[in-house]
Amino acid sequence: MTETLRQKLFEYIPQNYFVDNLKDNRVGHIKVALVRETINPFIDRSTDSEASVTFQMPGGTKEVVEVPPRKFKSKEKLLGLTVCREFSAVDPEVRYNLIKKKEHLCNPNSILFGDSVTESGEAAGLTSRAIYDWAYSLRDVKDITDKLQHNALSESGTMMDEETGKQRQSLFITEYILPGTFFPHFITVDNITPELFIHLIFCITMQYRYGAQTTTNAANFYNQIVAIGFSPFEQPINSFLISRDWDGSVPDRDSVRNKIVERMRSFYGNNQLLEGEKLYTLLDYINNLWKDETRELLTEIYRKARSDVKAYLLDIKFIKKEKLGEKK
Repeated sequence: MTETLRQKLFEYIPQNYFVDNLKDNRVGHIKVALVRETINPFIDRSTDSEASVTFQMPGGTKEVVEVPPRKFKSKEKLLGLTVCREFSAVDPEVRYNLIKKKEHLCNPNSILFGDSVTESGEAAGLTSRAIYDWAYSLRDVKDITDKLQHNALSESGTMMDEETGKQRQSLFITEYILPGTFFPHFITVDNITPELFIHLIFCITMQYRYGAQTTTNAANFYNQIVAIGFSPFEQPINSFLISRDWDGSVPDRDSVRNKIVERMRSFYGNNQLLEGEKLYTLLDYINNLWKDETRELLTEIYRKARSDVKAYLLDIKFIKKEKLGEKK
């Protein structure tokens, strides 16, 4: 069944941009271009708890919101771990950012997003095969953010200190990036199997919650993949270029998508670019795999993905069979 799925994928992205053996290291990159749109307030802060991370565009034209790659990647990697658990493709002991043994790296999520042992003292790690771009807003920070003052209520629902009978000074200010803000974004992968590519698509399109306070705030992003480019070498197109050259108009989903596709086409041409109806047909096919109540094909995809990862790690002597409970 996975062979049928592979052939379907190769109708859209040529087979030579994927590998069968994860040990292979050859030319060929796939760049996923997407529009990330805030649909609820988003908190993007660093050392300053009251301000968003920003970047001054060259020439002083505008100061934009800058989202570091990890703010998107960490959430999508976390979702990927959850999906791998669903199909028994990862050791049950594995927790996010808590890898106790290098044998626990034997899973599709770690090989795609990169991981390292954090507890046992072993210097063991896997580099990421999914490279995330920095993301930049199209508009100036002053046009897309707002600061709100919050208070920390007591159990009685007031600011009263029950021991002293006085008002507590538990006030704090948070800057929010407002709904309707657009971030062009790009993710580049190479040397991945079709199954790992499908796993990446799941992680991108089915994660909706990013930034700080995700345990409090509801889903705050809608991610739309708008183009997929493929070529022997990675092309120099990124979020910074899209933001820098934006014409100053108020963006909407269509205008941002059209601008990204236009720039992707200028680098990849028509023969190495997947966009429009053909792209959406492929994405629908991949995401509709979840509608099968038996999940038979999904189970087979993740079984194949984990088998490929295990074969690779054994081949490069990263792990030993006896550590996996197997005979030599």
